[in-house]
Amino acid sequence: MKKIILGLFLILGAISFAVPKYVNTTKIKSAGYEITTDDVNIFGIGKVTQEAAISVAYYPFGNDTPQSIADAMKATAPADVKFLSTLANNRAYVNKYKDGEVYTYNFVPKKQKSKACHISVLYMTEKNLSGAALNKAVDNTLNEVENFLK
Repeated sequence: MKKIILGLFLILGAISFAVPKYVNTTKIKSAGYEITTDDVNIFGIGKVTQEAAISVAYYPFGNDTPQSIADAMKATAPADVKFLSTLANNRAYVNKYKDGEVYTYNFVPKKQKSKACHISVLYMTEKNLSGAALNKAVDNTLNEVENFLK
């Protein structure tokens, strides 16, 4: 799991210092997240908890649809990660992957909280989530990361 987390943070790129206007960095830092990427095309944050490693990307592409963002995330997944399924619950489009013992879930909310950006969440855990457990993870994570928007 550490290998995936390290790789994820390296993929997200170098940090600059031009935080977008649509995020509240005070809330981000108080929730235990670290800024991992901050450039024109993406603002990324991440944290590791007992349950999961969470990486969040805020994309300033207001004209794209949530479905197109979810499809783009699916298309850009690393080749060595096994794609398992796509599903949608009442809150988000979810792509499910597996790499060794780690399951990765990509959540893209169906409705944008802010017109300024789209959100994409990578939720990495050793648990194979489905049904109510997956819905709870989606709801809790999206509630938290949408709270960081202004």
